[in-house]
Amino acid sequence: MRKKALIVCSIMFAFFAAVAVRIISLNYGDYTAVSVTNSYKTIDIARIRGTVFDCNLKPFTNCSPVYTAAAKPTASALQQLKTLLDSDMYSTVYGRMQKGNPVTVDIPSMIEESDCVRIIEHYSPRSENLLAQHVIGYSDSAGNGVSGIEKAFNTLLESPCRNISVRFSVDATGKIMLGKEIQVYNNKFVQRNGIVLTLDKDIQKIAENAADALLIDKGAVVITEIENCAIRACVSRPLYDPDRLDESINSPDSPFINRAFSPYSVGSAFKPVVAAAALEQGHTLTATSNCTGASTVNGVTFHCHEENGHGYINLNQAITFSCNTYFIDLALRCEKSKLIETAEGFGFGRSNVFAPGLFSSGGNLPSAQELDSKAAVANLSFGQGSLLATPVQLAAAMACFANGGIYKEPYLIEGTMTDDIGFTPYDNKTNYERVISKKTADTICACLENVIINGTGKRARSDLVTCAGKTATAQTGKSDSDGEIYNSWFVGYFPADNPQYAMAILKEDGGEGAVSCAPVFKKICEDMYNSGYIK
Repeated sequence: MRKKALIVCSIMFAFFAAVAVRIISLNYGDYTAVSVTNSYKTIDIARIRGTVFDCNLKPFTNCSPVYTAAAKPTASALQQLKTLLDSDMYSTVYGRMQKGNPVTVDIPSMIEESDCVRIIEHYSPRSENLLAQHVIGYSDSAGNGVSGIEKAFNTLLESPCRNISVRFSVDATGKIMLGKEIQVYNNKFVQRNGIVLTLDKDIQKIAENAADALLIDKGAVVITEIENCAIRACVSRPLYDPDRLDESINSPDSPFINRAFSPYSVGSAFKPVVAAAALEQGHTLTATSNCTGASTVNGVTFHCHEENGHGYINLNQAITFSCNTYFIDLALRCEKSKLIETAEGFGFGRSNVFAPGLFSSGGNLPSAQELDSKAAVANLSFGQGSLLATPVQLAAAMACFANGGIYKEPYLIEGTMTDDIGFTPYDNKTNYERVISKKTADTICACLENVIINGTGKRARSDLVTCAGKTATAQTGKSDSDGEIYNSWFVGYFPADNPQYAMAILKEDGGEGAVSCAPVFKKICEDMYNSGYIK
């Protein structure tokens, strides 16, 4: 009987404890933790979370000031806050004070303190100005990472945790004692635990500003350093509103998707890879093919963007002017298995894993067996059909050409920071492998330079920086009231005469890449040059 009695008592205790917790949560909501003892009432106003740093240890998070007013329930405090709050928040504050409760509320700027109002300055765990929002991700109201770096490294960013809190003295009845000072705890605590990214905060700003200025409203920009393929900027648009996540979830533009890590049809951005595969199999730069404006393969007609045809052209001219029919003929002359093998070497068809739980899509590269007809090979030759790739993959492919044919796996994490150890390099097991000969790479690079000087990429040409690249306009198989929807691309590297950075730019429903993406490439190159990033 005693044993049964103990069990019953334990169950009743657990039940009433759960009810008590529920009552507290209903009274104070999800965002403010309140505790009461015999002598004071404590309110948690923020949770200190680990910092996400750039490659130069500039913080992306924990660097935007937030001002929180802690106020006693007095008429003077209410009057002091009135001009700082919108009508809804003021009503909420008024209602709480009427019941004799102290309040904490975020305000837009620092104000003069009084006996009844104390201002706590702390730092937001969100990314400053939403920079690199999709890479960094976000946390839920409980402080747990939900996406991106915040999710992948949640344990490190959460520990050791601290709550910034304020404490109000109370009398024996629990009433706020107006003559006592409002105490603040942990607001001076500096959180050094964190993650160090390869992103460069200033390059990220340049890329985001260029994307916004030139209307990349749905798309991505990826910039890698050619020497090691470290990702220096990773932009995805559109952004989501961290204060209205439910609205963003229902948006038809899907703002939570990191488009830099997502697969798309790539169109003519794949042509340099096909050209490299052909050169490795003995095709010559000077061999010509006659473009009449269309090519019929196994009963399927493929059109060139030049309706009247380019006439007899060689490989350099075919890349320069992006001739589809030339590349159809070129791909059909290649051994299918060698073509796919070369594309695999450039990173197509394989995911880029940056950390456990954080990776970009592998896209889709058809196998040689799937190219079961000449029409399927023809589709692949100019980047259509089932081929899909991410902006990260295309930036890495451009870096491979600029690296003399050596592919280096792109990476995003530089290391970790902890209070006790400091900086620890991350275990980036970067794959370095020769994909094509230096001679082949140099030949393709010369063609990519010509694209900018004489071909479809003229809008990317700069008087400040030499550039090399390729335009692309990819069919999506989708349409709207205005007709077929195309995704536009510009991929390349700069400076052409001393390659340092590779870049991929995508705009969904962007029309021609030469028009919508090439100017973005130019602006980023010039802004980086003016900021001293070009050696």
